[in-house]
Amino acid sequence: MNLLCSEEFLRFFNTMQVETISLDDALNLMPGALTHIASVLHIGKFEVNISFPPSPQEPNGYNALRILYDDPNGHGYISHSRVIRQAEKGRISFAVFPSTDYEFSDDDKGSLDFLIKCIHLIVVRSELSEQLQKRQFTDYMTQLPNNAYFMKFSNDLSLRGTINKYTVIFSNLRNFNYINQQMGSQVGDIVLREYSHKLKKFYGSDELIARFGGDNFVALLKNENVNRYLDYISVISITVASGNQTKTLTVNARSGIYPIPTNGSNIGEAINRANASLAYSKRVSDNDRVWFRDEILERINKDREVVSSFRTALIHKEFLVYYQPKVSLDSRHISGCEALVRWKHDGNMIPPGMFVPILEEEGFICDLDFYVLERVCEDIRNWIGKGITPARVSVNFSKLHLRNENLINDVMDIISKYRINPGYIEIELTESSSATDFAALTDFVNKLKEHGIRTSIDDFGTGYSSLSLIKDLNVDIIKIDKSFVDHIADTQSKDYIILNSILSMVMGLGMDVIAEGCETVEQAKVLYDMNCRMIQGYLFDKPLSHDEYTQKLSDNHIYEIEL
Repeated sequence: MNLLCSEEFLRFFNTMQVETISLDDALNLMPGALTHIASVLHIGKFEVNISFPPSPQEPNGYNALRILYDDPNGHGYISHSRVIRQAEKGRISFAVFPSTDYEFSDDDKGSLDFLIKCIHLIVVRSELSEQLQKRQFTDYMTQLPNNAYFMKFSNDLSLRGTINKYTVIFSNLRNFNYINQQMGSQVGDIVLREYSHKLKKFYGSDELIARFGGDNFVALLKNENVNRYLDYISVISITVASGNQTKTLTVNARSGIYPIPTNGSNIGEAINRANASLAYSKRVSDNDRVWFRDEILERINKDREVVSSFRTALIHKEFLVYYQPKVSLDSRHISGCEALVRWKHDGNMIPPGMFVPILEEEGFICDLDFYVLERVCEDIRNWIGKGITPARVSVNFSKLHLRNENLINDVMDIISKYRINPGYIEIELTESSSATDFAALTDFVNKLKEHGIRTSIDDFGTGYSSLSLIKDLNVDIIKIDKSFVDHIADTQSKDYIILNSILSMVMGLGMDVIAEGCETVEQAKVLYDMNCRMIQGYLFDKPLSHDEYTQKLSDNHIYEIEL
């Protein structure tokens, strides 16, 4: 046993001390390391048989029979063996054969057992090191490379000077939220894994597709393979279990594409430009494939300017509240209005489509909603002070508010600050995209009702869950989306038939209905005949400034149209 404290064992041990080493590399180093002590321990042959079961990092498991040392002069045939069992049915088996014409003594076997334990520790450490490294560079759920490995792979290509032959494609799944909502997050995870498995089949060793979290995937492909990949991901079919049946889901991807220029490019910048193209496809073009161009950068810079200017604009009250009347077709009087925001910045009036989606995306929209609510409450207080009877005002609230556990108190604090009747306020909400949001939405609606505040659902009929909303949500008013109103003058159209059915169903449930986007007398007549008596649209008025709307309120304005 004292021999293992010798210079020979120290040389063996030092040979194996590599900080980060894979299991295969450790086994490859072992023969050279064992030469330092083989003669001292009379080793003629040393074998190890490693068996690790499949795991997320090693889907096929690991099985290897390796000869770590083989004396060219031969060896005996009676071995000293040991089996060390690992977790999850893994095992490492050792077999040590003596030199020719030598038989191991008990003392030799004690030394060999110590050596086997040392080698076992090296093997286990190497396997653990390899697994940790794989986890560092692998997305756990999908087993695709992650963004850290993507950056490493891309930087290696840059160092080799070949990165300009590649294109970055930033993609996400077009209908993934719907799958999660309708079938549950567990099915959503299965879809991500199966989708990733199909992506793995596409690229070779000199290309890469990585998962960047959620349903975001980034590919680095050779230029000649880009169109083929875009065709490949345009429609991918995935079969999942649903109860006692299986369903085949069609998964579509939307992509932003950035070919890396000849003069090279910072890979981080390339990813950002591909992602910017993807964002552009969602917000502006609604095209599944958007190739980067300079105007996208201009749009992104404008978006950044919106974000950077927002706080200052709030402080300086650059956001103006306009009011679009809601008109009763029976009386032709104003029966309410919707508060709509405009931004007057550097003398220019910025339409909401240029800043609301950006603030929603950046999470600032809640601050703007509360700003509008406060301006509305202030205006109502001023109208009352002048002897003008206000009509109920609806204020839009983003679904992002549902994350606020103190939401109802925040709303009531503003209403109480201006000492107005909560009945003058209506909160206008959009459909929710998840079960968690829907639970929060239900709670919020019920609490608003307890405080005498009415609620409405905006753009009804355009979302996936419209029927569930009117069945399960205790709202007061349903706003019919403009897309249903546009073509109802044709009484044979599908829109006419669908809208007639919706109105009958909603009214049967005891809810009020308002149609938005009414622009012609013909549309108003059809709506009137369908018993929809409250209208909002350009037929009566566009959104009005505070002073214009105040004048119509004070005059008790009547809209002169003949139905």
